[in-house]
Amino acid sequence: MKCGACACTQNSLFPMLPMRFLLLVLLAVSPLSTALPQAPPPPVRLMAEWEEAQALLVSWRNEHSALLREIVRYGQEECRVMIFADNPANVASFLEAGGVPLEQVDLLSPPYNSIWIRDYGPWTIYHNDVDSLMIADYIYNRPWRPQDDDIPAFVAQQLGLPFYEAAEAPNDWVHSGGNNLRDGMGTIFSSDLVLGENPGKSEAEIDAIAHLFFGADRYVKLPALPFDVIHHLDMHMRLIDEETIVIGQYPEGVADGPQIEANIEYLLNEVPTPFGNPYRIIRMPMPPDADGRYPDNNGDYRTYTNALFVNKTLLVPIYEEQYDTTALRIYEEALPGYRVVGIDCNGIIPSLGAIHCITKLVGANDPLWIAHARLRDQESSTAPYPISAIIKHKSGIAGAALHYREAGTENYTAVPLLLEDTLQSVWAGAIPPFPENTVLEYYLSAEAQNGKTQVRPMPAPEGYFRFRVNALQPAFSPGSAILCPGQSITFDNLTAGSYDSLRWEFPGGQPAQSTAESPTIFYNSSGTFPVRLIAYKGAVADTLDRSAAVEVRDLQLPYTEGFSSGLPATWEVDNPNADAAVWEVAPLQGCDPGAMRLNNFLVDTRGTSDFLRASFDLAGMNSPALKFDLAYAQKTSAFEDGLRVNVVDCEGNRVTVFEQFGAALATAEPQISPFAPADCSEWRTEQVDLSSFAGQGLAVEFENVGGYGNNLYLDLIQIVDQSPSRTAEHGQQFSARLFPNPARGQAQVRLENGPVPARLEWVLLNKLGQQAKRGEWLMDGPFAQFALPLQGLPAGMYTLQLRAGAEATALKLSVR
Repeated sequence: MKCGACACTQNSLFPMLPMRFLLLVLLAVSPLSTALPQAPPPPVRLMAEWEEAQALLVSWRNEHSALLREIVRYGQEECRVMIFADNPANVASFLEAGGVPLEQVDLLSPPYNSIWIRDYGPWTIYHNDVDSLMIADYIYNRPWRPQDDDIPAFVAQQLGLPFYEAAEAPNDWVHSGGNNLRDGMGTIFSSDLVLGENPGKSEAEIDAIAHLFFGADRYVKLPALPFDVIHHLDMHMRLIDEETIVIGQYPEGVADGPQIEANIEYLLNEVPTPFGNPYRIIRMPMPPDADGRYPDNNGDYRTYTNALFVNKTLLVPIYEEQYDTTALRIYEEALPGYRVVGIDCNGIIPSLGAIHCITKLVGANDPLWIAHARLRDQESSTAPYPISAIIKHKSGIAGAALHYREAGTENYTAVPLLLEDTLQSVWAGAIPPFPENTVLEYYLSAEAQNGKTQVRPMPAPEGYFRFRVNALQPAFSPGSAILCPGQSITFDNLTAGSYDSLRWEFPGGQPAQSTAESPTIFYNSSGTFPVRLIAYKGAVADTLDRSAAVEVRDLQLPYTEGFSSGLPATWEVDNPNADAAVWEVAPLQGCDPGAMRLNNFLVDTRGTSDFLRASFDLAGMNSPALKFDLAYAQKTSAFEDGLRVNVVDCEGNRVTVFEQFGAALATAEPQISPFAPADCSEWRTEQVDLSSFAGQGLAVEFENVGGYGNNLYLDLIQIVDQSPSRTAEHGQQFSARLFPNPARGQAQVRLENGPVPARLEWVLLNKLGQQAKRGEWLMDGPFAQFALPLQGLPAGMYTLQLRAGAEATALKLSVR
């Protein structure tokens, strides 16, 4: 029997015994050894799944025997297979009857509870990256299956390996394997389920345990998906190399699709690869079940990402041919040279798992580790294409080489790699330049001082990495756009190079797809949306993804914002210079609790602008105006800060509607210490007419024009309608200001120009017009402020009606 990786024959447990004796020996194993209570000796590295494996582990359950037999069939061609079974003789007969050879199969019968060995099985870690092989473990998150949690110790004993378990305080860690994806370079990915399963520990404490036992330098936790009941990442996500992640994709708005898209945006924008690049994301369709249902309609959670590397083979769950062919093709194109095998998982997927969930690998005893950031498409046809890799073996590296060829040719050209960084074991070389539109294939090889050899990717030379020279370069304009709901935008194709056709994808837009050169797309809902452009040339395709290409403003109804509860999510702070001067909430007391402050005093802000902005819907307002309070004092007359108020309409036109500098802006005398308004006398209310924007959506933007002067404060920002609804006898409008808005627990009502004295009655109505609360206040002066109690109210929109004698007014209030 051919072995798929050199480690397969290195650690056969009992290589000379016939099967009938093998069973007897394995059934007579001595009791389990006790795990070492301390963490493994540092530093340690957690093996990636595409690395060399010596053994594949499965826990047998007869109800899934057909599925398990196929896994064993293909697995035993790559390495040894360790099967845990209650009745090993019956399993052996079943395998032989199905034509599965047993020479590479070890049947063992330790006590265990379930088939889900991915979650409770052993983890391969290496000391010093490649030196001593050890087994690590944690507390299995299914305490009602205690025998499962003993399997890692059993495997460690069978293989004669040290065993370290994160099971005793302060390093007791509850976790599951399907929620523990890794890249072999110190990064672990989990859903935030891991935080909920360890309620007595902080996130930092969990990270510290992961570092001690798995060598995790970075622990990325993604929000769990609402319809994935078990919240395991392997149900929709898998890494296939250090920089490439295959991630499931639902039709727009279906099931877990929205959260998956948000997680992808986070990964692309916030999480670089271990080599410092953006991740390469490959989308994998998430198919409906046999009745056409998705998980949000009680459909099975069918997934193709729950796949398994076994050295040169990738085992993929399949369900229905009309969907399976696409999934298998995606893997074959992403992993040329690998044997991609589909195995029917319809019988097990209703139990919320597939192939990855019921298998586990043990790494090679003697790994020759090659970690590499595969070359992406190159623009130059005149400069060489540099390549580097981390290459390590415990005996040292005797030599390494780069092998490349032009696609469609048979023979590779080999060039040596040179040791570039002794400390990090980085080897480097280059492929010479090729003409534009050339497709190149390459692989890496290395030999250790002890004679062991390894290639990357593992199926090389049949397998290889691929990139294109001066390839199709999709491009479009505009690069980004800001719209109001209901608006449209036209995208212009700027793709460089010759192409046959285009395909656009516009999640959140109408239409959602197009093949036109310059499609016009409408966006009706607020949010941030990606745009994808794919250019095709024959069988070659290149893709440009912009994750935040279109921002559709969230137009809020006009209200008063006093910042007493912090900065609402609907307000944006923009600090273009990324300096220490930024709009921030200042917890002032006195006139109004809370305000926004820009520190021009301690930071040299000369020549800079910082922005505070929010978007509003002025529909239904006849004569809108902007009112706001400001407070400012100069440092001295030699230093002038300024305040501009800009209005940006839905077409992107920016108009300055207010501008004051220095002494004209000041509300207090100059002072050479940091200014903070002492009382209401050091505030001033400004009102700006916005009648020309009546009925529109717009963004209001407060711009601090820095001059290294003193602190500038803003508060009680509101949009009002200047058309009076009722006029008092003395000719002044009875008006009220409500803040903060939105509010939680309590709001403040400030009254202006009211009749004096007067008993003020108030009623709070919900959106159905039903009375939620009522009360009265005594107004003994033309200006007054009262607390409006909101305790016990459900979140939503309310109307506050105020009446004093014949005068009345009403305000909208959002309760959180």
